[in-house]
Amino acid sequence: MTGFAIFALAFVALLTAVVRAAGLRVRSPMPETQALGLTVGFLLLVLAGWTFATRGATIEDRLLSPLILPSPSEVLMAFPELHLHQGLVRSALTSFIRVTTGFTLAAILAVPLGVYMASFPPVAAFFRPLALVGSYVPIVVFVPLTLAWWGLTETQKVGFLFIGCFVALLPLVLKTIQAVPAAFLDVAVTKGASQWQLVWQVLFPVALADIWDHLRGVYGVGWGWIILAEVVNAERGLGYLISVSERRGHTAAIFAIIIVIVLIAVACDQLWKLGGKLLFPYKYCD
Repeated sequence: MTGFAIFALAFVALLTAVVRAAGLRVRSPMPETQALGLTVGFLLLVLAGWTFATRGATIEDRLLSPLILPSPSEVLMAFPELHLHQGLVRSALTSFIRVTTGFTLAAILAVPLGVYMASFPPVAAFFRPLALVGSYVPIVVFVPLTLAWWGLTETQKVGFLFIGCFVALLPLVLKTIQAVPAAFLDVAVTKGASQWQLVWQVLFPVALADIWDHLRGVYGVGWGWIILAEVVNAERGLGYLISVSERRGHTAAIFAIIIVIVLIAVACDQLWKLGGKLLFPYKYCD
């Protein structure tokens, strides 16, 4: 712990020195190409450090053992084995269906409930414990609970993802609706809007672009929970492959599966972003 604390302090000090030396300005705009170049530069730096730490013809020649950190080439060589003998594509599709199903069920319930809680104080008071769950209860506690409720079934895995996405999404929707300026309601009331119209024709449309961003974020978080969802008797899925690889000591396969999860999550996130630009172009105007 002491060593890591020293490393963290040194890193912060170095980053501060770089920021000051470069004369960076707070929230100054940056060309997209320059931002992309910096991102690629970071990835190349990580890859170079990874290669250096794992180079060597034998285990004795390496700074880190393959059981701790396999080399990039070893991770790449793990993909054919995963694909040909362990059904990588089928497992990825299974995990995608589980995450999407659990998330969709959560969104169907959390969005309207959050809208009504933010609109009507009695509804908010009644359902307040649900909003507090996401803030104070660790998501991992729902693994044994869902196992007790649904056993070693597909329902347990989807149910766990549903609960995780629901408790994360509900407070976000609630806060977004509450943040809509009262001026919008005042204008609508002077125009004779009913209570129903205030909710679904004023509050919800004004907050919809931000709610879309929250949906995008929670869906991405769902991919982070897929390992917990598939940790017990999954039989298939990316989490199941990680569990099998861990028992067999195939660290390179674990890294390969993590890369697959990240790539799927990033691809889905970009689709969400594209959908946001198409549905809410005004939010992306300079």
